[in-house]
Amino acid sequence: MDVTITIDLGMWIAIAILAFLATTALGYFLAQWQFHKNTERKPLTTKDITEVAIFVALAFIIEVLVSWVPRQPMGGSITISLVPLIVLAYRKGFIITLYAGIIFGILNWMLAGFAIYVHWMEGPLDYILASGAVSLSALVFRKYRESAKYFAIAAIVGGFGRYFMHFLSGIIFFREFAAEGRHWLIHSIIYNGTYMIPTIILVSILSWALYTKMHDVLEQDLI
Repeated sequence: MDVTITIDLGMWIAIAILAFLATTALGYFLAQWQFHKNTERKPLTTKDITEVAIFVALAFIIEVLVSWVPRQPMGGSITISLVPLIVLAYRKGFIITLYAGIIFGILNWMLAGFAIYVHWMEGPLDYILASGAVSLSALVFRKYRESAKYFAIAAIVGGFGRYFMHFLSGIIFFREFAAEGRHWLIHSIIYNGTYMIPTIILVSILSWALYTKMHDVLEQDLI
């Protein structure tokens, strides 16, 4: 059964303001976390927190703008909102992008009206963890940064990270909705692939074009 919460425009504005404040506050406390066990890791700075807020806001705005795209019966639609997270992964790496992805996932779940179809745990998996998995793109950037081709590959990796989380949700919570005669594993691959494969293609193309046209800008400080 589809359980949703209706939220008007005024409430969305309030949510956006609260989300920004929550991002800043949570980021402040995370900034105190010293990654002393790994010398390659550094504590979050005010600049990092601000960039997270900016790129999460960009991703959320894109998600709102493309919300007119038809959704699948049990959730899921084609989107390009992953692009800001890919750019953040290029600029700030895995940990910060994971944090940003989780924040964006919460906002995205809000945008969907906190939709629940089968079990409440599907929300954290389909939204929070799925968006957080986009941070896997940062693993590509650790070695390959100087090519539009690898920027696109990183987008593909991040996209498939999200696809995998949706696939897991499908086999855990939605196996009963598989068509008669179709194995639930195949059902999850096909169902989630109908929107995630086009999403991955679009995001990889846009990421390639963005790097090609704006490489120098991507390297510059925002603040």
